[in-house]
Amino acid sequence: MGNYYSKQRRKRAQLTEASTPTISKRPSPDVLEESPLLLPSSDSSEKIDVPSASGVSSDPPASSSSENGNNYYVFLSFRGPDTRKGFVDHLYQRLKAVGLRCHTNPVFRDDEDLPFGENIGENLISAIERSKVSIPVISENYAASEWCFRELIHIMECKESRGQMVLPVLYKVTPKDVRHLGGSFGKAFESCKDKFEEEVKQQGPLALRKAVDLRVYESEKFADGREGELVNELVERILCEQQHDLPPDLPVNLVAIEDRVAEVMQLVDLPCLDTRIIGIWGMGGIGKTTLVTIIYEKLFDKFQCRSSLQDIREEINRKGVEHVQSLLISDITKSPPRSVRKSNEGIAMIRSRCENEKVLILLDDVGHQDHLDKLIGGCKFGLGSRIIITCRDKALLKSEYKMYELKEMNREESLLLFSRFAFKEEQPPTNLATLSSDIVATTGGLPLALMVVGSLLKGEKNEKTWEQMLDKLRIVPAGAVQEKLRISYDTLEHEEKQMFLDIACFFIGTDERIASYYWADLKFVPRIGLQILINRSLIKIDGGNQLRMHDQLRDLGRAIACPAEKKPWQWSRLWDEEAMKVLRRKVTMMSTFGLSHFL
Repeated sequence: MGNYYSKQRRKRAQLTEASTPTISKRPSPDVLEESPLLLPSSDSSEKIDVPSASGVSSDPPASSSSENGNNYYVFLSFRGPDTRKGFVDHLYQRLKAVGLRCHTNPVFRDDEDLPFGENIGENLISAIERSKVSIPVISENYAASEWCFRELIHIMECKESRGQMVLPVLYKVTPKDVRHLGGSFGKAFESCKDKFEEEVKQQGPLALRKAVDLRVYESEKFADGREGELVNELVERILCEQQHDLPPDLPVNLVAIEDRVAEVMQLVDLPCLDTRIIGIWGMGGIGKTTLVTIIYEKLFDKFQCRSSLQDIREEINRKGVEHVQSLLISDITKSPPRSVRKSNEGIAMIRSRCENEKVLILLDDVGHQDHLDKLIGGCKFGLGSRIIITCRDKALLKSEYKMYELKEMNREESLLLFSRFAFKEEQPPTNLATLSSDIVATTGGLPLALMVVGSLLKGEKNEKTWEQMLDKLRIVPAGAVQEKLRISYDTLEHEEKQMFLDIACFFIGTDERIASYYWADLKFVPRIGLQILINRSLIKIDGGNQLRMHDQLRDLGRAIACPAEKKPWQWSRLWDEEAMKVLRRKVTMMSTFGLSHFL
C-alpha cells in the first residue's frame, strides 16, 4: 500500500509540473491527514502562487475549492517543525474527539484531495475565509515562514471584515518578542525575511502585533505551563462558540403547526425594517415553546446577533435573573458566560451590547413583568430586530407588541396527535375509534395532555382499560391540566415515580449520566426507568444528553413532592430557599433543646 501511494505521488508531481509549474516546484502545505473538521496550515518558507496579502476580495476566490465546499470550523495556522507532532497534534486530536459539526461535509483534506493542477495557495486562503475560528499557534520559528505570515495576514483581515473568532496561542514565546520581533523569535524572522515578498515583509509584523493585541494564550504561563489544560481551554472556547451557531432541535410528531407558524411569520414580517416585539400567549401545555422553536429555526440564519432563552420563569426562580442576563450577553456577544453581580449592571450591559444591533431574541415562558424589564427593558435595538416573547398571562404584553394568542387544537387535529402517540398511526383502529374520540374530548385540545395520555395507552388493546381511563379523565374538572397528567404518574412503579420527582425537583438540565449514578446508588435501574418515563412522554433527553421536562409536568412533580397542605420539613424533597429555611429551623431547635434530642 505504501508503494502504491508513493507511485501516485510521483505521478501526480509529474503531471502537476507539466500543468502548473508555479506550484510543483514548491513544497506542499504542511497538512495533517484526514481532517473532516479543521484545516491545518502550510508552513513552507518558499513562495507559493497565491492572491496578494492585501488585495483579497470579500468574495470567495474563483477556484475549485469553493465548488468543493471548503467549509471548516477551525483553521490551524502553525509552523510545522515547531509544533506539528506536539501541541498542535494534541489540539487537533482533541477537537476531532469532541465531534465538531461543520456547516457542510468538507471535501478538502490535504493536497492529495486536490484535483490535478489545483492552486494549493488559493484553496488554503479560501479555507481561512470559510472557517468560523482560526487558531494561529505562534512559535519560535513562525516568523521564518512566509506562508505562515500570509495566513496570519489573511486571518486578521477576516477578523476585521467578517468577525471571525481568532484565538492566538503564543507557544514558548513572549508577547514582547512577538510584538517587537525580539529574541530568538526576531532572529528567525531576520534570517529569512530577505526571501519574502516586500508586501508580506511589511504586513506580516503588523499582523503579529494585531494578533498579540487580542486575548492571547501563553503556553508557558497558562495553567503553569500544562499544555493539556491549554488544549482543554481552547476546545471549551470553540465548543461554546459552536453552540451559538447550531440551530435548535425541532420537535417531532408535529400536528397542525404549519398554519400557526405562517400566522406568526406574518407578524414577524422579516422584510419590514422596523424593530418588532411579538408576544405569544396561551395556557400551559398548549404548545407555545414548540411553535417559537420552529419560528426561531426559520429566522436563525438571518441574524448574526441572536439568543434563544428557554424556560425563563424557572431559570430565574432557581438561578436568579443575573444568570439569565449573563446567558443573553454571552449569546449576543458570542463569548463564554460571565457572572453578572447585580441585575442593574446586567441590563446596562445588555443595553450597551444590543444598542443599534440587529438582533433576534427569543424569551420563552416569561413569568413576570420584572423579567422583561431586566432582559430587554430600555434597549434600543437596531432596525430589523425581532424579539419574540411567550407567556401564559396576556397582561405581561404591552399594547405596542404584535399579539398572537395560541389556542387549543380542534377535534380533528387532537385526534390525529393522539393517534400518533397511542397507535403510531394517523387514526385509531375501528374498535377503539369511539373511545379514542371520547378521551380526546376530555383533554381540551392541549397537545401535552394528548401526548401523555396517548403514550400511556400505547400498546393497550383491552377495551376495559380504555374505558377506565376515560372514566378517570371525566372525573377531572375541565381545565385542570395537572390532574389529567397525574393519571399517568399514578400508573408508574415506585422507582419510576421517585426518578420522575427527582428530575422535576433537581435534575432538569442535568446530564442523565450524572443522575443515573445517583439512582444506581439507591439500587434503582436507571436505564429502564428513564426509558419508561420517555415512553410515557413524561421526560425527554435532548441532544446534549440533558434531562428535560415540560414545565407543566415539572410543576406537577413539585406539587407532589411539596404538597401545599404540609409544612416544608414534611416534604419529600427540598431545594434552594426552602431547604435553607428548614436547615435554619433545625439548627435553631438544636441550639434551644440540645443536640441529644436529634441524635
